[in-house]
Amino acid sequence: MGGFVALFATVCLHLSQPGTCITAFVTDSTQNQMTMGACLGVDGLNSAKEFLSKHPLYHAWELKGWSCQIGNRPAPKRGQA
Repeated sequence: MGGFVALFATVCLHLSQPGTCITAFVTDSTQNQMTMGACLGVDGLNSAKEFLSKHPLYHAWELKGWSCQIGNRPAPKRGQA
């Protein structure tokens, strides 16, 4: 099944304080050959962790989770991947 797949990561300054979380775009299938299965699995987790460790603003934050979407839908609500 072909289709556009987007990966989002939710990162938090403090996991115990939900208001400190943001959901950020990480990558999509136009930038690499990511499938939905890969996005939901270890590849998605590794991409989210890499994004967190290399991003200049979020490298010291904590990964709360990641989400994958098919199609050109809006990103998940802030802090809710």
